[in-house]
Amino acid sequence: MERTFMPLVRYTVAALAFIAAVPLSAQSSFEGAGETSTLDCDGGTAAITGAGNTIIVTGGCAELVIEGADNRVRVDLARKGSIRITGASNRVSWTTPDGSKPIVKVVGAGNSVSRAK
Repeated sequence: MERTFMPLVRYTVAALAFIAAVPLSAQSSFEGAGETSTLDCDGGTAAITGAGNTIIVTGGCAELVIEGADNRVRVDLARKGSIRITGASNRVSWTTPDGSKPIVKVVGAGNSVSRAK
């Protein structure tokens, strides 16, 4: 047991050291299911994980990352912002200050990304 436990401890300590070194400013995250929320990414990254959520994201985000299913998200993106979705049946509507289209990467079925009306 000691042989398998020690590598796990070393890995955990290394992972925690890496996480502590990552800057947390200008990021906003949400994790949950079936909730309604508002996030302010303050020009950074907004990360949403979960299912069945309705989220409004403000703050001119450089990037929106969604991992999950059936989320409804309206996001205020920065110029040349990006949207990355992994999951199914997510609906994202976006705005940019100059009307430029974001960079969009989608993995999964039934997702839609469109300009907010």
